[in-house]
Amino acid sequence: MKMFSLSGILSLALIVAPIAAEEVVTDQPPEAPGVPNPEVAHEQVVQERVLTEEEKRNLVLERFQEERRLQGSSFAITPHSINYILPLTHTSHPNEKPFEETGQELQHTEVEFQVSFKVALNEKPLFNDNGFLYFAYTARSFWQAYNTSESSPFRDTNHEPEVFLSFTTPFRALGAEVPVVSIGLSHQSNGRSDIQSRSWNRLYLRTTLEYEKYYFSIKPWWRIPERRKRSPDDAAGDDNPDIHHYLGYFELRGFRRYGDNELSLMLRNNLNDRNKGAIEIGYSYPFAKTKRGYVQLFHGYGESLLDYNHKTTRIGIGFMLNNWL
Repeated sequence: MKMFSLSGILSLALIVAPIAAEEVVTDQPPEAPGVPNPEVAHEQVVQERVLTEEEKRNLVLERFQEERRLQGSSFAITPHSINYILPLTHTSHPNEKPFEETGQELQHTEVEFQVSFKVALNEKPLFNDNGFLYFAYTARSFWQAYNTSESSPFRDTNHEPEVFLSFTTPFRALGAEVPVVSIGLSHQSNGRSDIQSRSWNRLYLRTTLEYEKYYFSIKPWWRIPERRKRSPDDAAGDDNPDIHHYLGYFELRGFRRYGDNELSLMLRNNLNDRNKGAIEIGYSYPFAKTKRGYVQLFHGYGESLLDYNHKTTRIGIGFMLNNWL
């Protein structure tokens, strides 16, 4: 594999940069007298209702309604998770076990980036004025870009397509607002074969809460069972039957904005006596009018599917292409 230049990654960033834009601009023909503009009419359909003043103070609902409005624009895509590029990351000890047969040596320093987007599958709410169906895709890559002696390979890339149904709610729980609830089906795999193959399928329920400008997402899941492998080279069997021991049964995310700075937290745990899980801390800060820096710290299991049962600590610095909210 030939080494790609860093400009290649930045070109990828330019492809997904519209995700991070605060406004979507489209060329529209002038509206003829007495003839309604179809784009405007479409926006009136997808916006459903006007937010109250109290709802406008909730970043989740504000973001949700803005995304629905943007679906009225041609070729509009919106971010699902965050999109970022970390040109420089360092891990405490890379997982070399999956590469023992090939003899490939890994470096501690590599590039990490993530691309994540979603598109609405319905223009009108499914149930009266609520119920929005989405398709989403997230890819997270770990690239040994500086490992020129090994031809700078991509160490692992995790692909996660998913379909989910989201509802806005007026509910409150323990003093917190519950603005959005989602039910989804997720497939995640690394697209590899043989001993490096990893994948699983999950049904999940994601609940978003807001409490005094703290935002939380609670996402428990149930893994869809797969049959055991009949032999080590059985391609149809379960590649990682013990993955739930390391990635657990839920994911908790938290977010807080401090002026122009943003702080995020991710926690996973197996809720077991042999406690395993992971923690990820992200910090985003502006360094230009339209650019944000991003620092990420990860510790634990399952940073990538290939490393699901490997514990590591990684720190990286780079750029964020869209913020959390």
